[in-house]
Amino acid sequence: MRVLLLVLLAALPDSASRRYRVEIAGQAVGIAALSVRCERARCTSLFETELRIPEAGGGAVARRSVNVTTDREGTLLEVEAGGRRRRGAGEAVASIVAEALLAGTPEGERRCLDVEDAESGRLGKACATRRGAWLEGEVLGEPVRFRSPSGGLPDEVVLPSQQTRFVADPAATVPAHAPAAFGSAVPAPEGAELERAIRFCGLAPEPEDPAPPPAGLPRDFPERGNCQEVSAAYLRSARDDGLEGRLVVGVAWDGTRFVWHEWVEVAAARRWVAVDPSFRQLPAQAPRFAVARFAPGDEAGRAEAGRKVLACWGKARVITAPATK
Repeated sequence: MRVLLLVLLAALPDSASRRYRVEIAGQAVGIAALSVRCERARCTSLFETELRIPEAGGGAVARRSVNVTTDREGTLLEVEAGGRRRRGAGEAVASIVAEALLAGTPEGERRCLDVEDAESGRLGKACATRRGAWLEGEVLGEPVRFRSPSGGLPDEVVLPSQQTRFVADPAATVPAHAPAAFGSAVPAPEGAELERAIRFCGLAPEPEDPAPPPAGLPRDFPERGNCQEVSAAYLRSARDDGLEGRLVVGVAWDGTRFVWHEWVEVAAARRWVAVDPSFRQLPAQAPRFAVARFAPGDEAGRAEAGRKVLACWGKARVITAPATK
């Protein structure tokens, strides 16, 4: 069945490349490049990204590279990603070339093929239906829309659930400044702030702290600055009092909506006490989701926090978790 299917689908082009502007939540965050080169029966495909992490994660540039070797029909034979090399299952198409192979789908038809995620090795399906210039479907369960000429690489790819868009742009560059994130709204069902069983980016809400705040914590909150500046100022005050603290980046309810936010945790009375200097809350009130934590001056920790923020920023949605028995 699979052999017949691949006959119906386009083979990879001998040589092609595209440079894309990457947008998340409507903001340009960086570039991506996809290239394919085939010689005889083997093809090499390279997918690279350079994305500016939002200000909520420190604003550094995150780089990623996935290099796969396939046959002409896109079957994954070998992959190198994250400094590791492994062999493919040899039974499915490399997911990074799925859109190129599905581009030959005729108007009104739906076609599918077996795919393997190049980085994780996860197996699944990639399917698409052509409606005019656009194809709509899913790749490994992820909804996708893309414009692609038959026999070529996509001109545009949209991942609706991640609010992410790749659009061909030879002049695309990595933005010089980090995209704004603090204070930006996060979609949520009406009344979600009153629910206990909610999730954000796979995270449960932070537990409420029923204990009274320990004595010795600073009670004066900085008057000016955004949440990042106010949190840093509060920790400096705590450090002057001999207290250890760390920064927390995540999503919090600001009284009217869920927003990207930063607050702090201070070590006191043998526990970490959450304090929200911007909202003037001691302890910080729920609901809120902690995406990442890092200590001031810990650049490695901040970089890791940035990667976590970037991964969740595109999935910026609070959901109601299914009830458990």
